[in-house]
Amino acid sequence: MEDRTTDALVEDFAAAVAEVTGAHPEVVYESEPLQGAHRPDVVMELKHESGSFRLVIEAKRSLFPRDAREAIWHLRKYLEGSAGRSTVPVLIAETISPGARQLLHDERVGYFDSSGSLFIPARGLYVRVDRPTSRKQARSLNNLFAGRRAQVLHAVWILGHDWFGVHQIAERAGVSPATASETLIGIERREWVEVRGAGPSKERRLINPHALLDAWSSYQTSVKPKAVRHFYVRSITPPNLQRRIDHACETHGVSYEFADITAGQIHTPYLSSVSQIFCRIPAGGNMKTMLESIDARPVREGWNLGVHEIASDSELRFRQRIDDLWVADPLQTYLDLLQAGGRAKELAQHLRAEKLEV
Repeated sequence: MEDRTTDALVEDFAAAVAEVTGAHPEVVYESEPLQGAHRPDVVMELKHESGSFRLVIEAKRSLFPRDAREAIWHLRKYLEGSAGRSTVPVLIAETISPGARQLLHDERVGYFDSSGSLFIPARGLYVRVDRPTSRKQARSLNNLFAGRRAQVLHAVWILGHDWFGVHQIAERAGVSPATASETLIGIERREWVEVRGAGPSKERRLINPHALLDAWSSYQTSVKPKAVRHFYVRSITPPNLQRRIDHACETHGVSYEFADITAGQIHTPYLSSVSQIFCRIPAGGNMKTMLESIDARPVREGWNLGVHEIASDSELRFRQRIDDLWVADPLQTYLDLLQAGGRAKELAQHLRAEKLEV
């Protein structure tokens, strides 16, 4: 990290400790040579009514489980031989992921991040302050779940437990190898994949789909749903409307997929009746022509067709053909349902149990 960023984090850490404990930690310098090649960024002394504590601190820009595990190993190597002293290893970072935070807590290693969350597990001085992440931190933690990086994640999910290389994922996701590599490094840091080989022959495979799905679910429920355009198509049942849409899209060269509750009911029927149809269609002239061909009229109330407009048909690359209809795959359907209203969330959990956690 840049020295200025490290200094700012250390100052904030010291202020947070002082606020909670009433004692301000001071930077100290070791008089003896540092052990081994690895050295911490800062060593501080905290004199408290319950005793004197040495805080051995390493600063990072961000911490995910893999980073935290490596940093713990380095700090403990440095601290070998100091077990008799009240010494506490502490990792500080602008952002610490929930998984890394849990790992540090389990390993009884202190932490601090820019939200003000603080953990000091010293004998005689136990401090834990949990605060919600800031918007800046949330962007850092959730940058995998939007745009082209989300397409990479989706491709990883599709491959299940199979081994894959960067170029294979890039082709499947429709992104550049650089974007695929950057995203895969991110999920590797989160320990959602395992790795074998190195260099051009390096391969990965998904080993923690549950954690990936939980993190993606949390992100999905935190963002605003995209707008849906509402239409009314006269005197037609939902199954017949689905067939008409498929035929009209094929006739006019329009790509589409059924989404939301419509797709959920196709994958794992759960609700007794659904009167509205949802689909995802690329915006443009062909979409307008297709909608006109089925006499779909824009309305505010009493609608039976909801349309998600998307930028291009590249967003439909994971769709599936089921019963002669194009349907969003189970993962995309699950993510859609998490943002829908009514009983959609019940259907989402049913779909997850039946199709995603198998």
